[in-house]
Amino acid sequence: MSKTYWQVAAGSIGRNYGDLFLKFGMAFVGGKKQIETMKQVSAGDIILLKRGVSKVVAAGEVVERDGRYKGNAEKDDKHWLRDFDGWDLSAYCYVDWHVPKEPSETNGLTRATIQRVHQNKHKEIADFLLVDRPVRPYKPEPSPTSPISDEAILKFLIHEGLRPSAADELTSTLRRIRLLADYYFNLPTKEKGIRWEDIREHEVVAFLIIPLLLALGWAEQQIKIEFPCSKGRIDIACFARVFRKKNDECVLIIEAKDFASGLDYAPAQALRYAQDFPSCQVIVVSNGYCYKTYVRCEDNAFSLNPSAYLNLRNPQNKYPLDPDNVGGALQVLKRLLPMTLK
Repeated sequence: MSKTYWQVAAGSIGRNYGDLFLKFGMAFVGGKKQIETMKQVSAGDIILLKRGVSKVVAAGEVVERDGRYKGNAEKDDKHWLRDFDGWDLSAYCYVDWHVPKEPSETNGLTRATIQRVHQNKHKEIADFLLVDRPVRPYKPEPSPTSPISDEAILKFLIHEGLRPSAADELTSTLRRIRLLADYYFNLPTKEKGIRWEDIREHEVVAFLIIPLLLALGWAEQQIKIEFPCSKGRIDIACFARVFRKKNDECVLIIEAKDFASGLDYAPAQALRYAQDFPSCQVIVVSNGYCYKTYVRCEDNAFSLNPSAYLNLRNPQNKYPLDPDNVGGALQVLKRLLPMTLK
């Protein structure tokens, strides 16, 4: 029986999951069409992991582990696949990956997330890698995380200094943000003619991020939007006190992305902005419902790895993709409280 060859993309700009494909020895996709395509994959099939339309970064064979070679995370209790910085990539298969020292250059690959490979030159690249390169060892999947209730969030934040009288406002704000985020999130399948890409940064800032900051205790007089610095304009800059001209007490910088963008590349931009503000303690990147925090270390430099992660649509106690090293919802919200950044 002839082999079936597939090409799969590991995300897009700001949402590149290739390293995690290789780390866990898997391939995973989301979206109704892509999930249906993954159902056609069989054990023994060959998968090319592509970057763009001109590079093959790995090739591998679909293999069986623990009695199965593919599945759906929703049914198989793989909760970490359901929150890739807010994206649900629930359809998966197990792959023994073979990785070249450098990506293999080619042409003719398509932009599709997952589809069959028909050109012989692409099949030959895969066949060569399967013979030339050893199987990449894979790591155990992330350990489970636990959901955090709004009641637990309120108790924690009040302990950290949030006024008890603000509890009702925060609860109401979280509900409004989730309702709007859910509306945006479901646009591609429920509202013809409207796409995630149509929800731009300005809507994210105005309707999702700023309401959360106000509910957490920031005053409007402490917040500057599109604040100029030597490296450009900061989406949101929060100050320890009421903003005054030439006030350099910026303690929190938030880099906002549009609703369709991932968060992978945003920290570098925010780190450049922070160079102008030695008083800045925390950098946050957010698409309005997912937040990652980066904190200033003892050596005065910012960590390049996130300290915590929050998905407001599904708060967890740890970062689902790296629960052993990255905190969860409570740690993010603590970093957003104005009283912790004095």
